[in-house]
Amino acid sequence: MTRLTVIDESGSHSFEKVGFGKLGVSADDFARASGWSLKPEGLCKGEICVPVRDTAAMSNGVAIDLAEFARVTGRDMVIDASRNVVAMGEQASSRAAAMATLDAPNFTLPDINGKSVSLSDFANRKKLILAWSSW
Repeated sequence: MTRLTVIDESGSHSFEKVGFGKLGVSADDFARASGWSLKPEGLCKGEICVPVRDTAAMSNGVAIDLAEFARVTGRDMVIDASRNVVAMGEQASSRAAAMATLDAPNFTLPDINGKSVSLSDFANRKKLILAWSSW
């Protein structure tokens, strides 16, 4: 069987790809890795439930379609079919809430000397962040 690597905000997870939908994986394995499971009230994670109109497109009871999961939960998804890798972004509501505050999330990167520096190291100071890419 083909393995599928799924990368999301909680990390990287490996699933066995099953023959359901566009990107089917075991519903039980997905629930253990992500916390999301399909219940009669909808797609739920803890106290949060998202209504699912077409449960047959989401799951066959054994598997869950990751493409349908991303659509229902409002996540952007990128698929690298040649490497069997799927990357999912955060939910749209989480991104909107973060953008409304205009606060950058904390992150840590090496400086030009290789020392780890976090954005929070410069709390209460003005910051200018420059980014560069070769592509």
